[in-house]
Amino acid sequence: MNTQSVNTSLYQKGDISLERIYGKYRNSFIRYAGKVLSDEFYAEDVVQDVFTRLFQQTNYFVSEMAALKCIYIAIYNRSIDMLRHKQIVQHYETAHSDKKREEVSIGEYNELLTKEFFIIVENGIDTLPPKCKQIFVMKSRKSLSNSEISNLLGLSLRTVENQVYIARNVLQKYIDSYLCS
Repeated sequence: MNTQSVNTSLYQKGDISLERIYGKYRNSFIRYAGKVLSDEFYAEDVVQDVFTRLFQQTNYFVSEMAALKCIYIAIYNRSIDMLRHKQIVQHYETAHSDKKREEVSIGEYNELLTKEFFIIVENGIDTLPPKCKQIFVMKSRKSLSNSEISNLLGLSLRTVENQVYIARNVLQKYIDSYLCS
């Protein structure tokens, strides 16, 4: 098998370094990003983001022009990404601006929290094994006693008690994970 190694000294010809390019063309990069964004405020952030990413990568440029081309393309792409992000944020804000204007009273807030809590509990119940879920639902929603459940399902009383205990522990851990996060 014939393999050839790449001679990296060819790519480092002319002492092309990102630090030198950044120092020399920084203002041009910022003006370019400002034109793409139509906003000088974020232009410097875009340029710094691009150079941060370039510094994290290993880049070999044949010439300064090749490096500049790559940098200008990266600035353009990052600027477009930022514009798209701003559009999404604006869309979200306008879609939800009516909801933000309305103040939620404490009662409505508590009602919302209660509904959210019951959704969490329902999701927790759905994670239980099928038989354990069935026993727990009969116990909690239908208010059946352990002995009634054991008679209906043909299980021993101790099995029903164990399944209810397991279900409560699983739900407790499930709810704790939401309340503590």
